[in-house]
Amino acid sequence: MTAEQTTVKGTETVRHARTTLVLYHRDGATVAQLAKDRPLIIGRAAPSDVAIPDPGLSRQHARLVWNDQGIWIEDLGSTNGTTRNGEKIKSTRIVPTDEVSIGPVVVKIHIISSVDQELRGFDGHDRFVAQLGDEILRARTFQRPLALMLVKAADHVSMWASRLRMRLRPVDRVGMYGPTAVLIALPEATPEYVRTLSAELTGGEPRLACNTVSFPGDGSSVEELIAALKVTRSGAKKDQDTAAVVIKSVAMKQVMQTVKRLAQSTIAVLIHGETGTGKEVITHAIHDSGPRSKGPLRTINCGAIPSTLIETVLFGHEAGAFTGAERSAPGIFEQADGGTVLLDEIGELAGSAQAALLRVLETKRVTRVGGTQEITVDVRVIAATHRDLEAMVTAGLFRQDLLYRLNSMTLWIPALRERVEEIKPLAERFLKEAAKQAGSDVREISPEALVALQSYSWRGNVRELRNAIERAVVLAEGKAITVADLADRITRAPTPPLDELDGDVPTDYREHLRKYEAQLIVRALHKHGGNQTEAAKALGLPLRTLVHKLQLYSIKKKFDR
Repeated sequence: MTAEQTTVKGTETVRHARTTLVLYHRDGATVAQLAKDRPLIIGRAAPSDVAIPDPGLSRQHARLVWNDQGIWIEDLGSTNGTTRNGEKIKSTRIVPTDEVSIGPVVVKIHIISSVDQELRGFDGHDRFVAQLGDEILRARTFQRPLALMLVKAADHVSMWASRLRMRLRPVDRVGMYGPTAVLIALPEATPEYVRTLSAELTGGEPRLACNTVSFPGDGSSVEELIAALKVTRSGAKKDQDTAAVVIKSVAMKQVMQTVKRLAQSTIAVLIHGETGTGKEVITHAIHDSGPRSKGPLRTINCGAIPSTLIETVLFGHEAGAFTGAERSAPGIFEQADGGTVLLDEIGELAGSAQAALLRVLETKRVTRVGGTQEITVDVRVIAATHRDLEAMVTAGLFRQDLLYRLNSMTLWIPALRERVEEIKPLAERFLKEAAKQAGSDVREISPEALVALQSYSWRGNVRELRNAIERAVVLAEGKAITVADLADRITRAPTPPLDELDGDVPTDYREHLRKYEAQLIVRALHKHGGNQTEAAKALGLPLRTLVHKLQLYSIKKKFDR
């Protein structure tokens, strides 16, 4: 083992690490140790430090050096050349994720360090996600700031972990996000602290890249915040919103046909769908395909903003309107003037805010909190929900006049389990994005893992699938996601007993799933005497979802007979 000792800002930190090279050649594999600041020459024969009797190698083929700037490889004028990631090189820096070949010999780099020393206090992905969820709950409950930072580098995390740790507060939490990236939860982080931390991290060696998002402005859940980190500093749209549109099923083709028609109008749209089905994706499709595409699109999750702040977020406030309001600020509607507003989870909107929203929809004018002047706004409103708003109206929880204003057109988004044919292309797209984000060389999904993904019910829909793939990319040890990299709930998902299906078992998996779901619905209707409300409760479905499925499977006609 080679010991490396460094001094940082007067604090002595001893790092024990070794870099191991595994050289794969025609006769097997050779293992060599790369010592700090000691060149290692690889070739066919002496005087090379590592001699591999392969005729494809030159006598002294390539030199490797590990110094403070990283690991470097230099071709020594060989006949067959040296490549990194398929391209011939003369001299370049390499990292463990690179594919390096010295002539016909494939080189794998393994940096082995003491986890207790180098990565102490760094959480695994699952543990970090759970802790981030707790931090979001605290931030929401006590209305405190929370930021999430992604830090990436070309080098393995172990090479810069000590540098990162020295700049963080004890309250900050770090989670692994691949071999060259980490996520950092920054509770109680002021904008000044975030800016200072980012500047310190990006200003040294090795070069680190940082991106930061905040709660609740950039997202109100773990999934939304991590997805928001994919927004570049130049303000590009979330790639989840644009890239996740995959249209393979008949149901989604029908949805997108409707989207094309809606995009050319200005009427309000109410999007129904289970959590995670892609309601925001559809909103982007409507906005981007219509005449308002050059205008802004603003999104707010009505369930993520405390009721005391919702009107301020929607309509803005004047200076002095409340404690801490030092200057005037426009709300979502003013910001979206000439464009579109998505009111996500509209069913969570408080009663007082419902009344204020109704007035804005009727008058097309807003009044900031603490102000008296009416401001005209030209905004198209799209609302989204997974709740049964008609049932909420009956229960007195949602205004009927507001519902009438919002549902000029209602659009249903099918659950992912109803469009199984889209699981594979979605998973492959998420894999490509996650691997790039995490600096991983995972490239494919094994056939066994794909079967598990297609067999799972996906109650969290597309969002849950994205999270599952991102988790698998972080955990995968090879170049393919395997069953072992998937969460237990996916790999151990029960399949419907075959004897619960009438007639022969369909050979097509999608037809199998549809028939099983139809059987469950029919059984629930029979049990409750045809009462759709009671059947929906028994199945754990919103009534409108059940009605949609009755139409989809033509169940009501069969049942009425």
